[in-house]
Amino acid sequence: MSTDRAIVFFAWGPDWIGRVGASIRESRLPDYPIFVVTDTTTDTSALPKNVEPRRLAFQLSGKARKAEFFARSPEKIKTALFIDSDTRVIDDISLGFEKAEQHGIAIAPAPHYSLADFRDFRQVMAAEGVTPKGQMVYNTGVIFATPHRPDVRAVFDQTLTLAQKYRDKVWNEQPYFSLAMEMLNFNPYTLSPSFNHRGFGELISGSIRIWHSYEPVPHEAASLEKGYLHRYEKGKLVKAVKVPL
Repeated sequence: MSTDRAIVFFAWGPDWIGRVGASIRESRLPDYPIFVVTDTTTDTSALPKNVEPRRLAFQLSGKARKAEFFARSPEKIKTALFIDSDTRVIDDISLGFEKAEQHGIAIAPAPHYSLADFRDFRQVMAAEGVTPKGQMVYNTGVIFATPHRPDVRAVFDQTLTLAQKYRDKVWNEQPYFSLAMEMLNFNPYTLSPSFNHRGFGELISGSIRIWHSYEPVPHEAASLEKGYLHRYEKGKLVKAVKVPL
């Protein structure tokens, strides 16, 4: 039976399974089925009862495993929010699903947004024949996607190919995902950083929709005072720049 929209977490080991449970409890998630993709051995009994575990035998290690998972998304899901377990959804995120259904992928840029400068990833770009010209790296901690659309599937497959090819390097799946889109001329819908706010000191315009951090969600993160750009500093959201209304 197919599922039109679903929320998919990716985690293995007891600590990360626990974080998934906390994320679900502390989030304002839409009423869609929830899946957790994990390895073949992790105990998932602590997950909320409405969560369906899906197990995969992984060959890659660390966060690069996500590349395997993207290429092997559950067949019955038409549109998915793939989301890390250190996130909290605190406001309406329907735009992400809508734009993924229009464009295939909807995703926000990473705070460290220069692909070539992401841990000197330019060396992989050069090896793949892609000249660094200021290309963007997107943050793969929050991805809205239609995983079985052919052009999206091609991006996921290419991401896995790159992760396997450079499996002995230091990078996770994130720059490979951005490079795969570049190599395949795939243009995603670019969400604002409010859909994936990392709290690394970047400016906030409007309010936050998805808080992506190990830190607790700051007070009023979903309803910041208008007329200011804010910034996360020392556990608080502070007014950084006054802007005209």
